[in-house]
Amino acid sequence: MLIGIVILIIGILWYTGISGYLGYWKELVDLLKATVGLFLLFVGLIVAWMGYDDYKMDKEMAKEEKKEETK
Repeated sequence: MLIGIVILIIGILWYTGISGYLGYWKELVDLLKATVGLFLLFVGLIVAWMGYDDYKMDKEMAKEEKKEETK
């Protein structure tokens, strides 16, 4: 856990800079812009897949209920 915290602090200092040294704010903003689009793409894909799976399950359960009613 300590190693993770140290790496996090180094990452923050890398992008914010230490009194003007290594300030990469523009690159950080570009990185965030690029990852937000991919994040939305994958989240949308997962939500659509879950909705389709739910639709298939509802359809299958309706068939099973219909079979039980005819027995």
